[in-house]
Amino acid sequence: NHLKNHRCSCPFCTYFLLLNIQTIINNSPTVSASIGIGAEFIGKVAVADGKEVAAAAIQCAAEAEGLLANAERVKAVTPLCVGVGATSASFALLVPVLIEALGIGSNAQLCTELYLLCPLVGILSAAVSSLALEETISYCSRAISVGNRRFAKSGLVSRTWLSASEQIQKNSNRSSLRWRSFAISVLPAPILGALVPGTLPTKTIVVSALAAAQSAYFLAQAERTLARATDAVALKARSAAVCDTYANQGARSAAILPFTSALSAFCAAATAAIVELPWLESLAAMGGGGSVVAQALLVSIFPTLSSLFAAAASVSKARCEVDAEAAVQAASTLALEYETIEGKSANTGLLGWLGGDGRDEKDPVLRPWRGVAELIRLTAQSGWKTFVPRVRNVMRPLLFGIRRMAITRWLLRKRNKDNDEDAGNNSAEGPPQTDAVPGIA
Repeated sequence: NHLKNHRCSCPFCTYFLLLNIQTIINNSPTVSASIGIGAEFIGKVAVADGKEVAAAAIQCAAEAEGLLANAERVKAVTPLCVGVGATSASFALLVPVLIEALGIGSNAQLCTELYLLCPLVGILSAAVSSLALEETISYCSRAISVGNRRFAKSGLVSRTWLSASEQIQKNSNRSSLRWRSFAISVLPAPILGALVPGTLPTKTIVVSALAAAQSAYFLAQAERTLARATDAVALKARSAAVCDTYANQGARSAAILPFTSALSAFCAAATAAIVELPWLESLAAMGGGGSVVAQALLVSIFPTLSSLFAAAASVSKARCEVDAEAAVQAASTLALEYETIEGKSANTGLLGWLGGDGRDEKDPVLRPWRGVAELIRLTAQSGWKTFVPRVRNVMRPLLFGIRRMAITRWLLRKRNKDNDEDAGNNSAEGPPQTDAVPGIA
């Protein structure tokens, strides 16, 4: 009955109501402070996850950059081999002239050694270029595929999983492919040179030219491989940069969380001090409506501020979670299933060298021949758009002049024709008759 009667003024009801009000006032900022501290915990954990993912992505991109640098270092010897092969092919043309100028044609052994020197150097350059190409393909394949398993989903790892026996077989095939490529780069030129009819100087020239062509072919293939790897590494670096950007954005959003937690704790302490200290009783003793308003303001100001700080912490926590998820999604692009170079190295034919067999439409890495064709198309399109207005501006006055000359000639021809017709009519009628003038006697 005492609890139902709100107008009761007995000490028990008064004490009970004051106790409930004091409990509500004390607990409301405490709850808000708990919400702010919890938001700080969740936001900081999300930021830590995003920063760790970003660090792993940056590490992956750095590994890819290192592998690409190794590929660049290995490929650097290929242009030298091309130059040596071209020089040997040029000197093969000058050997007969050199022998004739030195007068050593009678020494058959020396002449044979001079003839065979240039083909030997050219074949050696082609072999070194072939080995450099295989090493470049190996480094580029590793640069493209790094991070595929590291950032892949658990359901996608089985696609690239290899057992121990499969890994051994793959390494064995890679070693066999290197030696096979070395043999292919060494044997064709001497065999074709032996089959070509002609004298020894002619055969050496053919062998040197074929060896130089082989070195140039290996250089083009190495540049194609390196272009794909450079594009893939650039994609990985971009993904890592985006991931790090989101992680840093989350860190900026989380920077204010400790401050909001401290403000919420301050509001809780200030509210407890207001309730415990005799400020409310002093204001109540003053009486009047002003004292009631002052008590209400004094009691509600800090809980209200604490609620606002908790709401701000919740918003910042949500931002941290969104940025952390964005960082994870950006890092997941490092696990895209790129078509590796080694996967296409078995395609040693022209189709594989030109960029694939049409089954790699989803491969996001650059296809060099397709890229060159696209650049040529854009160049032709831009040139045509620039060429047509210029030709039109040049031809318009010329066509106008030709048209004007044609109209002038037509008018002159018509005038001459009319004059000829008038002259013919006058000659047919005879000379004009004039009236006789009577003479004067």
